[in-house]
Amino acid sequence: MNENFHQAVYREQVIKEYQNHPLIEALPEIYSKSDVVELLSYYPFFDQQEREFDGQHRLHLIQRLFNIFQVLPAHIDMESRISRLIRQGYIGRNPLNPMYASTMIQGHEAILSKSNTWFNQAIPRSFTIIGPSGVGKSTAVAKILELMPQVVVHSEYREREFNFTQLVWLRLECPHDGSVKGLVNQFFISVDGLLGTEYFNKYGRANKLSVNTLIPIMTQICRSIGLGILVIDEIQNISLRGTGANLMLNFFVTLSNVIGTPLILIGTPKAMNVLQREFRQARRGSGQGDMIYERLQQDEYWRIFLEAIWQYQWVLKPVELTDEYVHVMYEESQGVIDIALKLFALSQTRAIATGKETLSSTLISKVADENLKLVKPMINALKSGDIKSIAQYEDISLPFDEAMQTERINLEKTSFVKSAKQINRSSDTKQLKEEAIFRLNLLGLSKESAKRAVNQVLEENQLTDLQQIVKKAFQASIEIKTGGKDDNVKNTKDDLRNIVKTGKEQGLTNYESLKRAGVIKDFKGVS
Repeated sequence: MNENFHQAVYREQVIKEYQNHPLIEALPEIYSKSDVVELLSYYPFFDQQEREFDGQHRLHLIQRLFNIFQVLPAHIDMESRISRLIRQGYIGRNPLNPMYASTMIQGHEAILSKSNTWFNQAIPRSFTIIGPSGVGKSTAVAKILELMPQVVVHSEYREREFNFTQLVWLRLECPHDGSVKGLVNQFFISVDGLLGTEYFNKYGRANKLSVNTLIPIMTQICRSIGLGILVIDEIQNISLRGTGANLMLNFFVTLSNVIGTPLILIGTPKAMNVLQREFRQARRGSGQGDMIYERLQQDEYWRIFLEAIWQYQWVLKPVELTDEYVHVMYEESQGVIDIALKLFALSQTRAIATGKETLSSTLISKVADENLKLVKPMINALKSGDIKSIAQYEDISLPFDEAMQTERINLEKTSFVKSAKQINRSSDTKQLKEEAIFRLNLLGLSKESAKRAVNQVLEENQLTDLQQIVKKAFQASIEIKTGGKDDNVKNTKDDLRNIVKTGKEQGLTNYESLKRAGVIKDFKGVS
């Protein structure tokens, strides 16, 4: 069995309408509010020790922010609506009911006659979710749908053979050109990918079938796989073409009426006028009501959201969430979750890249000014509260990847400069050591003794003056030889002879040898 398939497990139903219905009994239990909060909430792993990682690694860790899911009241409401929609939509579509077989026959006849005039007797139920871009509509619906298995395989129901593959939910995106055929082909491809069927090759690929022919085929497939709910996202795309809008909206009505499968339409306010004028009046029974999915207001729920993300700070000096941060984050994001998350991520990235390693209100505002330029008109429109102004900017998206790339380059520059300085300092230290060892060698120390003495001095002292290094190293070598007693055991004349002798071996004059050893100083400027 495919790993995405789930073997049916049947649960006793309290509600009478849901009893003796294998497609409903195979669904998970009806969750309580506390269950929904527990199941939907997600907080990625975080360890404070990760703040000690280098900057490049922390840039990767910051991506965890986008996996956080903080449950809010709107999510509990949405889960309840979807749960009811799926179950209510199945009531009139029980495969064990003799009427179900007759609907399959009627559907087959509709395909042969290229007609889509047959209507399901069950009342279709659907609703639309409208809200600004980035508030989390699609993410919330996806999370809720994941609480249910997508494909359920039935083999036996109450000691009776029952071979049936149930597709509980399917999510599609409205094509950018508002094409009905594009949406139908997307349906074929998605079902093929999930169930291993060949619908696209048979009906979609290089096939000249008209929309009027494809719709009955699609509805018949939906019936045969027991589709529980169909989610169509990005419905604002239907407003891009005048003639295509009516065709697509009529298609939605046909799907809902003919199949009896509930629909969820998700879009931005750009599609609101079209939906209100055409689709809402044509639908039969909007069972769950339409949902306006608002951005967060600056209230207790905004603070709850910020509290959830605020602990995920990978800067070396994290800051506490104060009223000042609550306010500045709202001013710069206007409660749009997507923008708030990206702003928080970019602000941390900037703090790491610049070496400041801490957040501040000034930094957050500066990042917003520099990286949110394209969405500033939308932010200002949201501040105004004017729905017409907001609708103009719905499709503006924050160029997050480009902004992150800029910050990565800045971090790489900073890291390169630091590395270069370290390399230069290392090179300077190496030259100092070599020169000091050479001078100590002229003073009569062996290279090994001179090297040990220089290393000891540099480990104990942060010296950059060559004369000081040679002096301390020479003194250290004497202490090592005498066990720490400085009794002038070395004869100065012997020292000078050794300096001259060693210098001659290296091709130096007596003067050059004594000068290099520091015995003779160059009195420049003295007449």
